[in-house]
Formats: sequence, C-alpha cells, structure tokens
Amino acid sequence: MKRKNRKQEEEIRPLVEQGINAIRLGYKEEAEKLLRQAVTLDPQNERAWLWLSAAVEGIEAQRECLQRVLSINPVNPFARTGMAFLGHLREGYKHLAARAPWLAGLEDDRTPLNQLPRQRCPRCRTSNPGWAYLCNHCGAVLQTTDVRRAVREELRGGSSTIAMPWMGAAILDANLAFGREIALASPLRSVVTLALGAIALNLARGVGGLLWALLSPRSRGISLWMLNRMAVAFLQDLILLVVGALAFWILLAFLTRGIARSQGGRGPTRVHDYLVAVAISAWMAVGGVAGIIAWAVPLLVPGVRVAWAIAGLGGVLFFYAVTLLLQAIRTAHALEP
Repeated sequence: MKRKNRKQEEEIRPLVEQGINAIRLGYKEEAEKLLRQAVTLDPQNERAWLWLSAAVEGIEAQRECLQRVLSINPVNPFARTGMAFLGHLREGYKHLAARAPWLAGLEDDRTPLNQLPRQRCPRCRTSNPGWAYLCNHCGAVLQTTDVRRAVREELRGGSSTIAMPWMGAAILDANLAFGREIALASPLRSVVTLALGAIALNLARGVGGLLWALLSPRSRGISLWMLNRMAVAFLQDLILLVVGALAFWILLAFLTRGIARSQGGRGPTRVHDYLVAVAISAWMAVGGVAGIIAWAVPLLVPGVRVAWAIAGLGGVLFFYAVTLLLQAIRTAHALEP
C-alpha cells in the first residue's frame, strides 16, 4: 500500500473533521463537498467514506460509500450494519436512511475516535489509528470483535421463532408479521416456515376431529381404533400438506414477484420469497385455529349448521389471505399502500 506523506495527511485530516462537524450541524451539502475532497486525495480513507455515507443523498449513493468502506476494511461493523439496514428498509421507513443510523455510537461524548490512542500492529509493528480494526499495512486484526454476532443481534432484535410473525399476522400487523423477519430471510427458513404452518394446520384439524368425537351427539366416542386411524391420517395428510404448500409457495412467489417488479418493487428475491412463505404459513396457522372454532360453534350453539359456519369462515379467510399477501409483498419491496 502506498503510504501518505505527512503533508498530505495534514491536508486530509482537517477536511474530514470539518466534514464531520458539518454533518453534525445539519449542513450536508457542505459536508459532502469536504468529504469528497478528502476521498479524492486519499481514496483509501475509511473514515471519510464512512461519514460520507451520512452526507450524500439517496440510498444508492449511501450504499456506494459503505461498499467503499468495506472494500478497505471488510469487518467495519458500522458499514456492515449500514449495508444491512439499507438492504432491508421496510415500507414507509426510507426516510430513516437520511439519518444514517448505522453511525450511532461511532463517535460519542466519551472518547472521539480521532482522539483514541494509536495502535501498533503486533505483526508488522505499523502504527494504526485507534479506531482501526485491521492494520493498514499488512491487514492483521487489531481488535477482536464478533462483528457477525453484533450485526445479527442488531438486525433481529429478539426471538427468531415463527410464533411472533404468526401473532402479527393474526392481527394484520405488517411490521410484527413481516418487518422483523426481513433479516432472517433464506430459502431453508422458507421451507421450514411452510412445514411449521402445515404442522399447525394439521394439528388443528386433528383437534377439530377430537372435538367432534367428544361433543357431537352422533359420535360414538373415542376408541383406540379411532385414535390409531387419526394418527395414520395425520402423517399422510401432513406429507400432502407440506408438498402442496411448497408447490403453491413456489408458484405464488413467482407470480407475485413479477407483479411487485411491475409496480416498482426492487426488494431482494430471497426476501420476497421468504415473506410470501411467512404469509402462507401464518394463514395455515390462523386458518387452523379458525377451523376449530367453525367446528365447535355448531356443536355448542344449537341451530347453527356446520355448512353455514364453514362457508362464512371460507369467505373471511379468503379476504384475510389476500390482505396478508399484500402486506408481505409491500414489506418485501417497500411499496406504498
């Protein structure tokens, strides 16, 4: 790496400091001019590129700055968090990018980064800034920080179970159902989510059958033979449900992805497919519980026919499914309602 001479360092440092101060005072245009001068003089200035991400306008420009930071220092936790933040902005939250929240804690009132004592590399003995994570000369690790864990915890902000999205879907809360799941999107999690939804629906059907056997006047009660039959049917139905859910998910994700793109959606395919899987899974779980209620009401309330209850439930679940799917797509692509 070509070393900067002292005169050049003395010229760059005030530009960076003035740029940072301009950002703090809200003068972003002035800050951008100063910081761009700094990175023109020193294209490898990690700190200048990082702060420039808070001065430029537009998510793409911010992403470009953060990518430059990561090309210089792949383990910079602020840039990694920023890239993840920009990649997963939810519906109605794009304005938050202008505040560059990934810089929170970068320089606080305790010790400004430019005042941290310099670090000497244990491998090549080169002097590095106190805030550096890698040696500027040989690339050796200077600070052992579990960046992956820190970023993952920041993005997830809580439990990774599917129970919370199901609860959010039950009350049609898009943020609770889908917003927090964006950072967890993966093909494997999509398949697991669908399988869990199929299990929930099948369990609900089994509970409905038991309720009918216990409460229906026409039932002869529960026998060992009946339980054995229900267990066999449960496994058979579960396999069919999982296979059917996977096939339906692949088709629905493909069709809705095209629709979302035509409306200006630019969300990652991985996120789109996963949130569609969450919507299907949640619908199966909620539909299973609603099915139990539909079977129980005619047994507990005289005069209500099972056919009427199921017909009414079917209509409600149809409109519920459409609403849930729209929420998933809008969240995945940050589309306006």
